[in-house]
Amino acid sequence: MCLRGASEVEKQLLRRNGDPNLAAYVVWVPELGAKIENVSRATSLIPDKRAKQYWDPNEHLGTQYGRILGIDRPAWDVYMLFDPQAVWSAKGPPQPYFWMHQLGGVTNAPRLDANEFAMRANQLLNQK
Repeated sequence: MCLRGASEVEKQLLRRNGDPNLAAYVVWVPELGAKIENVSRATSLIPDKRAKQYWDPNEHLGTQYGRILGIDRPAWDVYMLFDPQAVWSAKGPPQPYFWMHQLGGVTNAPRLDANEFAMRANQLLNQK
């Protein structure tokens, strides 16, 4: 995630939806020169207790999601929603139900719109 996008998603989704079934997993990566010492400041942008935040210095997760999402590089600055039954198996991470991004040159998913992302998340939460 990037700081601007993370902040917008936090405002539009986490602050406005108190559903305890909503979980956020935030993975910070060393794009744009980020270092581990920057993570503490970045995590303060998403203070919600439902958010679990991680530092992936070698972009292992981003590399896997780059392949899954069909982009030609590690996925970062992507925002994904997962079905509640999604499971990380021995084969790797699950396919997202819906995703948006803020990456140049990526055309196989919409650019991040925090309001639309929140709306899609709420729809997914409301499915029984």
